[in-house]
Amino acid sequence: MRPSFVHPLLARLVCRMLVVCITVLPFQAQAGLIGTDAALAAAPAQAPRDQLQSLVGRADVAAQLQAFGIPAQAAIERVHALSEAEVAGLAGRIDALPAGAIAGVLPFVVIGLLIYYLIVVPATSAKPAAK
Repeated sequence: MRPSFVHPLLARLVCRMLVVCITVLPFQAQAGLIGTDAALAAAPAQAPRDQLQSLVGRADVAAQLQAFGIPAQAAIERVHALSEAEVAGLAGRIDALPAGAIAGVLPFVVIGLLIYYLIVVPATSAKPAAK
């Protein structure tokens, strides 16, 4: 005698439901190729403008703009007034900037380490005294 893990009535019900679902419910899947221009047109054109608005909305940027005499609200209004080409150009220039301020400090750090290695390290290495 073989153990039955699934009740036969339940198995028949599930099989009948699968047959009905497969025959009645339609299969509607479509795929097609699109051109690059269509893909670019479908891409959100609002992303660079949102990036600029979030940049202007940051507290440190707003404080720097305030130091230059530009209120934060006026800067946000200026971002709204920019054309799409201006927004794209400005966002591209901002993306090209180095992240952080290490780009100006790095040469000084390298030169400092080089001087330390060439001058201080050989001076501290003691040679055995001649007898």
